[in-house]
This record gives sequence, structure tokens and C-alpha cells, in this order.
Amino acid sequence: MNKPLAIVAASLVLTACSQGGHQDLVAFTEQVRSSTVPSAEPLPKMPELVRVDYNGQNFRNPFEPAPLNAPSAGANTQGCPQPNLERDREQLESLGLDQFTLVGTMYTTSDGQVALVSTNQGRLHRVAMGDYMGLNLGQVVEITSDYIMIAEWVPAGDGCWQRRDTALRLPGSQGSSEL
Repeated sequence: MNKPLAIVAASLVLTACSQGGHQDLVAFTEQVRSSTVPSAEPLPKMPELVRVDYNGQNFRNPFEPAPLNAPSAGANTQGCPQPNLERDREQLESLGLDQFTLVGTMYTTSDGQVALVSTNQGRLHRVAMGDYMGLNLGQVVEITSDYIMIAEWVPAGDGCWQRRDTALRLPGSQGSSEL
């Protein structure tokens, strides 16, 4: 019996609270709105921007490979060793030597000693004497059963080039990578 009596009492109390209205709250809100002065200054008017058309003909295209950092042909390089910059680049010259692993070497009757190298993407390539590989104009100059020797050309900064020999060794064989 107490439960229905408690429900009736609660509904009477809630009904009595809602009949008062919100006139005092509305009046206070209107008073605050009318007496409040905005404290922030208006933003300054921004100047009109002038439209400029982009003409990138004088700049390098970012979607083409960057040219080698080499002096132009015949530019104060007499007596300096120079690689052949006029030849077409080969497929293996798009990867650095650190991305190659020597898998093995073999002897063929047509090409003599050849090497099998794997890229870090898992592709296998056959390399013979005179082939080019690596980013620094490297050319295969020696193939043995343990390593292949690559002669690279590095710009010296004064218009000349320096030759650097780098060995790509079989994994697990002894020795330094640079000879």
C-alpha cells in the first residue's frame, strides 16, 4: 500500500514545481544580454590577394629522375678521370649496391664467369663482366667464386671523379665489402 501512496505524493510534488514558470530566468538572461559589451575587437580586413599563375618551365620536374651531380662535359676537366655519362642507364642502376645480395656465381660457355644477384624485393638477376649496377655508375670488373668487384665513380666535387672499388660478397664469406 505504501508504494502507490509514494507514487501519488511524488507526482504531486513534481507537478507543483513545474507550475511556477521561467519568467525570472528569461528576464535575467535578457538583462545580461543587453548589458554585456563584446570585449574582442573586430578582426582587421584582410587585403585582397593577387592571383599568380604558376609557370614551372624554369624548374626541374619533380616526377623525373634528378640529373647526376656532375659537371657538364668539357667543363674544366682536362686530365681528370671521367665516367661515360652519355651512355644509356641499365636496369640494375636504379638500385643502390646495399640492396643487392650475391647469391652465387657460375661459368657459362658463352659469357664465361657470371654472377647471380638478388634484390631486396626478391628478384634474381644475372650479371656478367662489364654490366653496370648501383647508383654510382658501377661497372662489374671482376667475378670470382666468392665475390664480384664493382668499380664505381664518385664525384670529387672539383669537376673530377674518383674511382672506388666495392666488392659484393657471398653471405658468410670473410672480408670487407670495400677492397
